Amino acid sequence: MFIQLFSNYLVGQSVLTIEQRDSFQEEIQKTRVKLGTIAVADGLLTEAQAEEINHQQTQQDRRFGDIAVELGYLTDEQITELLGKQGNIAMKFFQLLTDNLDISLDTITEHLAAFQKVHGFTEAEIEALKKDDFDSIIPLFATVRDPAITDLAGLVMRNLTRFVNNNFYFGRMKKASDYSYSMLAGQKSLGDSFVYLGFGATNELDGIIRLAKDYARTVTISNSDEVYDAVCEFANLNNGLFASVLSDDDISIDMVPPEVYLNQRLSGSAYYMPVYFNDSEFDLIISTDPAFKPGDKPHTLNLKKTTLNTDTSSTLPTVLVVDDSALIRKILIQLLSENGFNIVGEATNGAEGVELYKDLEPDYVTLDITMPVMDGVEALKQIKEYDPEARVAMVSAAGQKDKLMDALKNGAELFFTKPFNSQEVITGLKSF
Repeated sequence: MFIQLFSNYLVGQSVLTIEQRDSFQEEIQKTRVKLGTIAVADGLLTEAQAEEINHQQTQQDRRFGDIAVELGYLTDEQITELLGKQGNIAMKFFQLLTDNLDISLDTITEHLAAFQKVHGFTEAEIEALKKDDFDSIIPLFATVRDPAITDLAGLVMRNLTRFVNNNFYFGRMKKASDYSYSMLAGQKSLGDSFVYLGFGATNELDGIIRLAKDYARTVTISNSDEVYDAVCEFANLNNGLFASVLSDDDISIDMVPPEVYLNQRLSGSAYYMPVYFNDSEFDLIISTDPAFKPGDKPHTLNLKKTTLNTDTSSTLPTVLVVDDSALIRKILIQLLSENGFNIVGEATNGAEGVELYKDLEPDYVTLDITMPVMDGVEALKQIKEYDPEARVAMVSAAGQKDKLMDALKNGAELFFTKPFNSQEVITGLKSF
């Protein structure tokens, strides 16, 4: 965050060129090693332990070090030592300026003071920026009264760092009183508390496309609807983690299927915060107003299914994958196909999944919980009614504790939380 903001300021002052800015930021990212990687290299953690901690982060929105200490894998002293080895990113950037542009530290300090004055940052705020401490940074950029909005914004920024790309910065949050967009993908959470979380673009989609592709990582995204679908899944991930925090306070949350809207406008009270990947941008949209509407008419996604193996002579265990997200279906199909399973069908909602189960009678079913037309719990009931011996693994974002309990009561014997731990999925299905 600090590097992106300060380097852009230096570009504006003609101290850096855009090419130099991008080159320096890329070099900084290469040296920004994760704590888990350092701990494994130092023999403090095994790769399995580091992966376990990383996976727990996807479910709990907590720092790597806090989870490692709670599990008894590392001590507070070891975490402090690892943070020291991770290095001071701001100082690395200053070193690049002095080594490559022959700028003295005194001159850098003068530019930093001017940057601080332009933004009105205090010394404490500058130090928080240098450490990328989002808990301290978010209140600087999101001065709203509703703590749920700032808490959710902070969670999204942490998850951008964890699951998307840490080379970004964000602008000040503003009230979206007259927000028109070219594209908006997001999700509502209903129940004891209303929350809407979405990602939008007012004009160009470059930032949205980068968000989608960086989140999808190894899975290819080939058209605009697949971009929208991936952004919906990222919204789902964040909403699930936020719902899990609320459920700890005995607040019941029901997440509804994500939706996409094109070329419309918001109504009701909402806030937006611009997020920048250098020269591309998207907006984070948050509302806690029950009267909020993202638009009037949702866009229908045209998501093609994967070409599957129809070899009936295969002796591999067969799987039916049911999920409304093309991204999740692709991830599961790729993972399972590479690990000894034959994917014989995929369905986009619960009703389609029930019919395909009756036609294909697969050995296993992976069944998303939150889907349009028919949700996963109802689909599970109908599949079990048709075949009491059906082996069904439920798939859910975090924060769906009540629905998972319903699924377990109705015969589900296994469940996975998105984003997946690959080994957990493979081991779980093979032990069925």
